[in-house]
Amino acid sequence: MNSYELFQSEAMCHQNALMSYALRLTHNEKDAEDLVQDTLIRACKNFDKYEPGTNCKAWLSRIMMNEFITQYRHTQRERAMVDRREALDENLPDTSDAYIPDENFEVMQNDFSDEVSYALDHVPDDFRAIVIMADLQDESYREISEKLSIPIGTVMSRLFRGRQILRQKLHDYAVSLGIVRA
Repeated sequence: MNSYELFQSEAMCHQNALMSYALRLTHNEKDAEDLVQDTLIRACKNFDKYEPGTNCKAWLSRIMMNEFITQYRHTQRERAMVDRREALDENLPDTSDAYIPDENFEVMQNDFSDEVSYALDHVPDDFRAIVIMADLQDESYREISEKLSIPIGTVMSRLFRGRQILRQKLHDYAVSLGIVRA
């Protein structure tokens, strides 16, 4: 089996799952389609780094998250440049260096019950991103700090607060499952 056939059999079968994941990340069908396409292009170019027989879906998901973060940072830099220009045009102080929280990091739709997905969707963006990266993708504080360009203390604080919010939102669901008492 040549490399192209291997890519077709290992990676392309996950296209629907990738689209679901991309929709959860972007909340926009057009952006999700672009993200899936960019992910598959990057995966195809780097398929020599994939080890056949391992979890291709997880490998593709990691590529997608990295693509999403890269695109988000690019968008933020463009937004900062526009903000600076507007601030200069209006003689207002430049606030473009202020931290703008990452938005819309999500996990694949089919990984959780509707209640958990709903609760996660309603955690504020800057907390949700860190909860997903730490608790679902097992990334260290340092990795999250580097990816989001924020201090480790901020990562720890937002993770704590994000977990608290998620716990509150899932309390009734946990009671209904008998995980916690009312």
